[in-house]
Amino acid sequence: MERGVEPNEHTVTSILAAACCPLVLGVQIHGYMIKAMGSSQSVYAWSALIDFYSRNGELDMAKTVFDSLQCKNVVTWCTMMQLHIRDGRPEDALQLFDEMISEGIVDPNEFAFSIALGACESIALGSQLHSLAIKRDLASDLRVSNALLSMYGRSGLVEELEAVLRGIEDPDIVSWTAAISAYFQNGHGEKAIALLSQMHSQGLMPNDYAFSSVLSSCADLALLDQGSQFHCLALKLGCDMKICTGNALINMYSKCGQIVPARLVFNVMDHRDVTSWNSLIHGYAQHGEVDMALKAFSEMCSIGGEPNESTLLGILAACNHAGMVDEGVAFFRSAMAGRYGAFLTPSHYACAVDMLGRSGRFDDALCLIEEMPFEPDVLVWKTMLASCRLHGNLETGRLAAEKLVELSGQDSASYVLMSGIHAMHGEWRDADMVRRRMDEAGVKKEAGISWVEVRNEVHAFVAQDASHPDSPSIYRMLWELSNAIFRCEKSSAKLIKTPFSVTSTIAML
Repeated sequence: MERGVEPNEHTVTSILAAACCPLVLGVQIHGYMIKAMGSSQSVYAWSALIDFYSRNGELDMAKTVFDSLQCKNVVTWCTMMQLHIRDGRPEDALQLFDEMISEGIVDPNEFAFSIALGACESIALGSQLHSLAIKRDLASDLRVSNALLSMYGRSGLVEELEAVLRGIEDPDIVSWTAAISAYFQNGHGEKAIALLSQMHSQGLMPNDYAFSSVLSSCADLALLDQGSQFHCLALKLGCDMKICTGNALINMYSKCGQIVPARLVFNVMDHRDVTSWNSLIHGYAQHGEVDMALKAFSEMCSIGGEPNESTLLGILAACNHAGMVDEGVAFFRSAMAGRYGAFLTPSHYACAVDMLGRSGRFDDALCLIEEMPFEPDVLVWKTMLASCRLHGNLETGRLAAEKLVELSGQDSASYVLMSGIHAMHGEWRDADMVRRRMDEAGVKKEAGISWVEVRNEVHAFVAQDASHPDSPSIYRMLWELSNAIFRCEKSSAKLIKTPFSVTSTIAML
């Protein structure tokens, strides 16, 4: 401008798009655009201005610019939609998408659909957007397909997700990762693991987000060998140093009973966040190493780390598992006073109630429940009822069971635990009555599952299960084992006194 050359729309667009452009300079450019350009608006320049205000958190200014535009194109609409999503207002982004279609001047493109699908939290609306994308011949676009994968994954519709994935001609890393994450989040860990293996076999390199999902799946399924293999692959690809992969590795090794490798992973991480510390603390808590959990907590606080709700829950769980009730209660009281800067949730109170209940301090547990700043939820009363079952406390157990039925009449735990308390006292008629009430209410207890990993394949079983393809040979082997045990007992004339005979145990299976 000092040389007399007037900037045009391309000049201001480039400056506004620069990441280093400060807010004060952007405001000055805005003033220049109003003065110099006037009514001859360049949509691209004004779209860049909207994006600039959006990046700097100036939502009102961005909206003012958007509303003042006489002519808008799809870039302008998309920029404003992204602004609302960035500001945590997805419903406003969807409203803009609806206005764009209603005006009928601008046709939404693949970017607009991907943004709208990303903002969609309702499966009904998501299905409508999918149908509209098909109608406009945009559903096959890779960006739209990836957004559909994420949307169906968030909604828990795994079959629809699989249909979309099958329809993608050439999935990219985003496609695979979205599907893997969706499988894990919806409890299909085996499918997440299989999909990453398939992805790698096709020559694509998994990223840290994909590794995080499959390692978390291995943790949930206790697949140590499979998780170790993925750890080796992450090492080979250089993903093991990423925070999300490292956190998932700590969690996986901890849940698989390998706390030493979990600590080694933690030690070699270049950067750690609060989740890294929480994963380590919870790992120590699960292994009953309360001293190490407290030491890790002290280390975290000493380097300026800020504990959150999960951190406090890990310390309480560590004290609970180690039977350090007084220390756990003292820590809980300090957290209540706001010493650690994190708010206590019903989960913290449930853990404290469990700690007191397990040690037989029911009066203290009930007092703590009365002190709660919110209404006790199902978890709190279920925890109390489990402690009553442990100690055979019939009176408090009745109270907890009544509260549970009021809050969640379809929860099988309240009926099963209360029936067990009556049985402990020899009150078989009352125990049977509780079971009948459970049947009358239509409550079904979910069957417990056992599983075993054989050659990287997980086989799950429930009681009296005949669904496995090898069930005949499995039951035949069980009978052969029972006969062998019976012959050994007979020959040695030493009967093993157990609550259940081998024959009845086989029949239960």
